[in-house]
Formats: sequence, C-alpha cells, structure tokens
Amino acid sequence: MIPLSVIAEETYPAQCRVTAQTLNVRLGPSTYYSVIGTLSRNSHVTVRKVVQKEQYLWGEIAYGNQTGYVAMRYMAYEQDIEQQFAPSSSSLFSSIDPPSLFDSIFSFLRSAWKVLKYVFIAIGVLLVLAFWQNILQIIIFIGIFMGLGALLFNWLFDNGDLGAAVGFVAAVLIGLRMAFDAIGLEFYHVFLFAYYILSAPFFYSNRLQHILEEPWRYMFKTDWVSESVKPALRGTLWVIKILLYVVTTPLRLLNAILYNIFVYGLTELYDLFFEVLQPSSHDEGAGTFWGWLVMLPVRFVRYPLYHGGLALIEGVIWTVVDTFIPAITMYHGTDLKAGQAITSSSMRNEYLRKNSKWTNGTFTASTSSWGGIGVYFASRRSVARRYAEDPYRLRDGNPVMIVCRVSLGKIINYALAPYNVYYSAGGNGNPVVLNTYAQKNGYTTGEWWNDVGGYWEYCMFDWKNRYNHPWRIRPVYVFNFSTGRAQHIKGGMRHWLFDKVVFKDICNCLKLT
Repeated sequence: MIPLSVIAEETYPAQCRVTAQTLNVRLGPSTYYSVIGTLSRNSHVTVRKVVQKEQYLWGEIAYGNQTGYVAMRYMAYEQDIEQQFAPSSSSLFSSIDPPSLFDSIFSFLRSAWKVLKYVFIAIGVLLVLAFWQNILQIIIFIGIFMGLGALLFNWLFDNGDLGAAVGFVAAVLIGLRMAFDAIGLEFYHVFLFAYYILSAPFFYSNRLQHILEEPWRYMFKTDWVSESVKPALRGTLWVIKILLYVVTTPLRLLNAILYNIFVYGLTELYDLFFEVLQPSSHDEGAGTFWGWLVMLPVRFVRYPLYHGGLALIEGVIWTVVDTFIPAITMYHGTDLKAGQAITSSSMRNEYLRKNSKWTNGTFTASTSSWGGIGVYFASRRSVARRYAEDPYRLRDGNPVMIVCRVSLGKIINYALAPYNVYYSAGGNGNPVVLNTYAQKNGYTTGEWWNDVGGYWEYCMFDWKNRYNHPWRIRPVYVFNFSTGRAQHIKGGMRHWLFDKVVFKDICNCLKLT
C-alpha cells in the first residue's frame, strides 16, 4: 500500500514519468470526463497534487493553458516511490463535481470524430479529384467554415480545434450536396432506400396518430349504414373523437416536434446554407466568382441567420398550435415545376413569374369531380407517388411529393354522409353536391375510401382558393422521386407565418363570410 505521506498534500508537486504507451489527459479525475490531449511514454510531467476518485488516484497537471488529470496508475515517481491503489478512506476523496451532460456529449463527439474524420477526409479527396475546376471555391468556403467554427468554439468553449473540425465537416457536407447535383441519378436507389429507412420512425408515429384520431374509419369504407341512423352515429362518433383528442395529445406533441422543428428546420437550414454557396440570383453573386465571394457575408446573414431564425421561431410556434389544433403530416403528388412553385419563397425563377396562379406560394384547388373542389392529399406516400407519376397529371417528367403539415379541420367521411352525397364522389360524381353539403354543415375536409386503388383520400374543400395557404397547409419538404432525395428549393421554402403575403392572405380570409 502507498504510505499516507505519498498522497499527503505536502508531498506535491512531484516529478513523474509516463509508463503507458499513450496516456489520456482529461478535464477531470474520472474516465467520464472528456479527453483534452495525450502524453506519450516516458514523458516527464509535474504532478501538482493527487486526488482519489473511487479506488483510483488521479494526478493534477498543467496541460497547455488548461488543468488536466491523468491516471496515476500509469505514472512512475522519479523518486521511485511504489505506485499502487490508495487506501479507501473518506478523507482522501476529492470534492470535484461529477461531469456534466455537456462534457459527456462532447466526449462522445470527440470519440466519434476519431473515426469519422478519416471517412470525411477520404470523401473530400474524391470530391476534389472529381471536381477540380471548383477547387479554389471549395478551398475558400472550407476555410471560411473552419475559421468561423474555430472562432465560435474558441469563444464559447475555449476549444478552437474542435470548432475548426466541425466547420470542416459542415463544409464537406455542403460540398456533397453540390456534388450530388453533378453526379445525377447514379445513387437513386441508394438515396431512395435511405430516405424510407431514416423517415420510418416519423412515418409510423404520424400513421399512429392518424389511426387513433378515428379508429372506426376502417369500418366505414362503404355506405352500409341506414340513412335514419347516420345523424345519431355522426354525433356519437364526434363525442368519442373529443375523448380521443385528449388521449392523443402527447402523440400530437411528439409529431409536431418531429416535423415542425426537426424535419422542417433541418431541411430549411440545408436549403438556406445551399443558397449561400450556390446563389440563385445574379444580384447575390451567381455567375461570377468575385461576385460570389463579395456577396458571401450578405447571403450568410440573409439566409441562414435571418430566414433560418424565422423558420426556427415559426416551427416552435406551430408545434404549440399543432398540439392543441390537430394537424397531420400528409402527402401531395405533383410535378417538379408545380412543387417548386408552390413551396418556394423566391420569385426570381422564370417559371414562377410566368405562372401567376402560383405567385402566392399556395396550392391551387383541383376542379376534379372525384371528391369535390379543393386540394387533394393522401395519408400514404405510395398514393402520392401514384398521383405524381400519372401521365395525365405529370407535365415535366419529374414526379415529386410535397410533404405537408395539414390542419384538416372538421372531417366528413362520405360513407357516413347522406346517400346522395356519398354517391356524388367518384369519377362521374358531382363536386357541387359535395362542396355544398360541406359548406352547409361546416365541414372543411372530405374523407373517402378509394375502392379502385385501395387507399384513403382527402379533399380540403375550397371553392375559390381562399384557404389553401401556408397557415393551413404547411410544406415541410419536397421529395423528388426521380433523384430519390429531398428536392433543393432555391432560396428556401416560403415562411408559414413571417411573410407579408401570408399575413395578407390571412387577413383576406378573415374578412370572408
């Protein structure tokens, strides 16, 4: 055993030598603390004092401009004092606080970075070899990201090296996005598979909410209830739906966070950062390298900081709204030009300028006789894809799916509606009957089972495009089936709330009677 004099305060500082091949230097006296550096074998250090954590001794040393701790069982005293476990005595325990959650997270990130950095380096080399014409631009924006990351992390956490590493990773990821546009469709199946795997938890949590809101839905696919029973049945189911509303509140909150903040926030920031590096406007540096470089700070402030901040704020606001006013994630199939026009906040695109019906960034009501006049949605992605790839609907050869948060409002299942309303839905139906019944009874959405296709469809009634605006139908992202990945929207998506056009639409809708 170590004599008490060895760990007594007056024994230190003491000169020690590292006996391990490499020895980690940590922020605190425990393996839970993050690693701030390493010492090689036979390195000589001055141990200021020794503290005991559980049954182990830890030596406090100076490491650069920081205070570090090393395991004394891998150290040898220059005075040849035998090093073993110290006696278990409460008087020997240090009063140092346990590591914080912040330290644990950064410890994990540093460990993961040791492996991932080699992967990112390899990818970076391949990109440089494949796109050598853009090498100067790539070097500049990687340097900018690394510099900003180093300054930010040095200010916040006193660790500029980690900040530079984070900046490098961010630059490489953005470079990958740029590379994908040049690579084309080679990775179509890989990205399509990855999309469905990564989005599976979101899809099933949303699907569960959809089922639990009306679990009796699958009992009423066809009109089998007598006309005399339908009014009382609709009232009873409405009362049950109120009870289910209370029960499913945690699930609504979960889905609101997942889609409004996580998915929408990341997608929007991704598009906004992409606008910084590949501007769509000549006024912001598109087309010339020096213009690109000079306007870089302007684009950075305008897109990720300003518009990204607004997107985060509105995501939080709508998370609260969706928790109390039910909204569901649904899918709308269309072509690429229409999808970009509907969701984009930028009017610089020539297609958007020529097609005035999309200038407000809103959905256009369909005049189809199938289920009424309004905007059509599906609860399943495969249905949206079927509509997007319909040759009678597809105009540009690029089928896409707009993933939206939709406030359906008061829903009428056509199988529970009067006989004449139920039989007004379909290929030869009468949309005037459907919309008139909905307007008279306060329904905002029609729901029916498509026997031919075997799926549920939804029509948000809208005679004159009064309500199909981002405050009721909120695009989260656009998925392009041709490329198998999320579609880049130039300039980012139109804001759900913070847009003067949206404010104007809301005011106009409130004035309507």
